[in-house]
Amino acid sequence: MNRSVITSDPRVYTALSVDDLRRNAPSVFAENARPGVSGRYTFVSTAQVVDLLHGEGWEPVLARQQRVRLANRQGFQMHEIRFARRDGLGRSMSEVGEVRPELILQNAHDGTHAYRIAAGLYRLVCRNGLIVADAHFARVAIRHLDVNAERFAAAAQSIVESTPRVLEIVARWQSIQLTPSDRQHFAARAAGIRWNPQNPVLHFLPPDELLRPLRYGDDNSDLWTTFNVCQEHLLRGGDRYVARGQHGIRRNSTRPVGGLTQAAQLNKALWELAEEFARN
Repeated sequence: MNRSVITSDPRVYTALSVDDLRRNAPSVFAENARPGVSGRYTFVSTAQVVDLLHGEGWEPVLARQQRVRLANRQGFQMHEIRFARRDGLGRSMSEVGEVRPELILQNAHDGTHAYRIAAGLYRLVCRNGLIVADAHFARVAIRHLDVNAERFAAAAQSIVESTPRVLEIVARWQSIQLTPSDRQHFAARAAGIRWNPQNPVLHFLPPDELLRPLRYGDDNSDLWTTFNVCQEHLLRGGDRYVARGQHGIRRNSTRPVGGLTQAAQLNKALWELAEEFARN
């Protein structure tokens, strides 16, 4: 999983500098669109949007970009920046499982991706301050044909307004206790989201493995914890299993989700699965 920059207090995270952004996601600073994009494409550098959101009280705390194979896409590929409210920086997160609202910006300068601003959460999952991206909630898409400062300011405001509702959902899920059978069912459904039916991992990786706490504080049976534990297993991979087939026994391990788009889709689907369990 991706980690934010950590200060001397491991439970406090700080804003990324311009150098940090350039190092983690150089495509943020593209000075033009990828050659060959539509003439209707309006180029606005993500760096300009970072400055705009800075004016709205948001600071970047994590940045990364998609890996690409084609050389002519390098420097223009999809990238993601996560922002925290400036007034929340420097404040220690003291409780395991504590969450903070985030704003997630995704963009690409190759014509493949609109600007997307989404709400999200970061969750303190252990005492040394490891912070894991949980899920995406609200989302506003801004086409490159419609880019203007007012749209970004309005999108950022919609994220602020959605925060209380998101935190209410978290509190409700924390109050829902799942039976062992329900947790097994949740893990099996989550695995079915991550892998297609033909993938042998579905047959040989027991649901219990996706429910195994990865750290102290994640051994609760409530829906929120169950969702987070399964989500982290599925995103980061590394779970070992033994596959038995016509060629004998093979020891394998699950792979991490590497793509930004795939991670967002998985997060959204898992969130919807948890919502289904909360209703039932």
